[in-house]
Amino acid sequence: MRAFRSLGLSALLLAASAAGFSPARAPQPGPVARWNFDDASAGAVVVDAASGAKDAIRGHFKYAPGVSGTALRFDGYTTCLVRKARQAPRLADEFTVEAWVAPAALPWGWCPVLSQEANGLSGFSFGVGPEGEFGLKVSVRGAWAAGLSPVKLPLRTWSHIAASFRADDAIRVYLDGREVAAIPVAGKAAYAGGADLLVGMNPDKRLPSHIVGAGAGTVPAWYAFDGIIDEIAVYDRTLGADELARLHAAVPIPAAPALPARLLPSGPQGPGRFGAFYTKLAYDDGWDALWPAGPAADIVVEFDDSPVRVVFWRGTRYGPAWVMDNGQWMADQSFETWDGTEGCYEHMEDPRCLYSSVRILESTEARAVVHWRYAPVNSRNHLWRADDTAGWGLWVDEYYYFYPDRTAVRKMVWAADALGMGSPSELQETIPLCEPGQNAEDILNPDALTLLNLKGESRTYSWPGEMDNPSKSRNLQPESPNIQVVNLKSKLKPFIVFEPGCRMTVYVGRVRKAVADFPAYNHWPVSLLPTDGRYAVAPDRVSSFSISYTDPPRHPEKDGTVWASWIYGVAEKADPGLAAIGRSWAKAPELRVAGGGIASRGYDLSQRAYVLDRSGSGRSAALEGELAASGDSPVENVALVIKNWGESGAVLALDGKAVPRGRDFRFGSVRTLEGTDLVVWFKARSIKPLSFVLTPR
Repeated sequence: MRAFRSLGLSALLLAASAAGFSPARAPQPGPVARWNFDDASAGAVVVDAASGAKDAIRGHFKYAPGVSGTALRFDGYTTCLVRKARQAPRLADEFTVEAWVAPAALPWGWCPVLSQEANGLSGFSFGVGPEGEFGLKVSVRGAWAAGLSPVKLPLRTWSHIAASFRADDAIRVYLDGREVAAIPVAGKAAYAGGADLLVGMNPDKRLPSHIVGAGAGTVPAWYAFDGIIDEIAVYDRTLGADELARLHAAVPIPAAPALPARLLPSGPQGPGRFGAFYTKLAYDDGWDALWPAGPAADIVVEFDDSPVRVVFWRGTRYGPAWVMDNGQWMADQSFETWDGTEGCYEHMEDPRCLYSSVRILESTEARAVVHWRYAPVNSRNHLWRADDTAGWGLWVDEYYYFYPDRTAVRKMVWAADALGMGSPSELQETIPLCEPGQNAEDILNPDALTLLNLKGESRTYSWPGEMDNPSKSRNLQPESPNIQVVNLKSKLKPFIVFEPGCRMTVYVGRVRKAVADFPAYNHWPVSLLPTDGRYAVAPDRVSSFSISYTDPPRHPEKDGTVWASWIYGVAEKADPGLAAIGRSWAKAPELRVAGGGIASRGYDLSQRAYVLDRSGSGRSAALEGELAASGDSPVENVALVIKNWGESGAVLALDGKAVPRGRDFRFGSVRTLEGTDLVVWFKARSIKPLSFVLTPR
């Protein structure tokens, strides 16, 4: 193609004829504009091979292998090539546009490959639509005449697309040299000669398509073509079907475009060292380049006996996600509130993490603690009930206490007056995530959710079928359910344990059967658009969906804060053993202590730990304790937080038997401004009283 380009269109057609194609007519004038993107060394400048004009590339971009030479890789949000209006070709009663495109994902709305338009009233736009349709829109007699293809463009595949316009005749659309649509047109084009000609982006912010509801939480945004574009050409005449077929056939079948699969990032696979670790997770070159983030931008929690990981990643706005043994993700909701004017206020509406951050507070062999702090904001970056004087609004602190048995306790804390009396709020939603190329049925079994209560009774709910009836979600069985297991298509299944008294709901709304038997959205995660709801129309992007939500008991404190807690973990199946974990937490056995000058401060539900305090004397004395376990209050692994223990380690004996330090007995020192605390975790299971002795070492 480089040789063909240097010889001109006549030589191209002669070469095509030698290959067995007979020109239908004598060679015609070549294009009035052509961008072949073959000079990668020019950086952010592209030379029009037809006119010699130099055009600037804005935003983030890369050069990639094209159908011939190199092509331009657009990042989906910022990339745009600009031809100033004074240098744009002047079109008349007919023209044709062609290009080679390889979409990585469908656009958020109509996205031009090439356009010149002004104020949404005049001009033309040759591009791709949000469902994979493509074609040409031209302003004729004050309205947009649209010639769109009935066929959809394949993703991650090179396609040759073209469209022609002839006044008082038709708009014709072509795919790989074949006409796929012809739409009659009555009138002449109203061009926007004073506007810049753009490649890969609309001239102004636009609303995305497929908005959920009335769209109060969605505002216009910039977005660009997501994928690779090559060999754009504009002709000031109408190219016929035969000529376009020859142009398409003259290009050898190109190799697959350089669009690596986008996989949700979760760090190294397999079991690792137990603890929380700072890292920077890589997702996609184009998306990653948009983030001014350092090497400690994200956090991953690993377990030493399991490939399961927990990820606090920018793409989820730092909302943590549990990653199963086969890489399937389950995430959750943050604190959410809403009004009737600007949509939802939640962490999902903070795509650039302006108000969301995470940090590691503690990471030892016994426990890891991650602090997530965020402000629920809406798509306009407005805080909930921000005070005009102080300006703070509502902020939420969440603490995640991870233990070696692949569980974590989540504690959510907020100020009651910041939320406001009578304001609505939601704390939890169970949200599986799909990677590009997946839909809900790929990751979730039809018997999607199993509910249990503290007695161990259970009931499994399936989609579709019985859950097509929304009334079923309000009359759940078994009685008083407070445990759920998400039946992902993985060996290990994520579970959640709530306090008794929670109100659990199985979510059945917004199912669009043309897409999946579950709801499907792609406004969160990963997306950078300012919207609180967009339906997924294809499995082209990371998407999410909810299958349940639960309102846990809320605990007001004297300082004006309110908190709620629940447990996450993984298990191979839903069995009564999960009820035992729930009872050991919600009905923790009493701890009686003696010796060592240590006093018990009781069981802290929000840490899943017994908290003790050592006085200044008796530092060398042992701690003797007894857990009053029973069938109703069993022991299912034990965590102790001993304030002011000092720098010494510890030796453990359970019921008189020494337990060596290792996987079943772990401890770690946590230094604070006031002293050094000891965190102890040991493996134990009992429905009878259990005694232990912890001796300083």
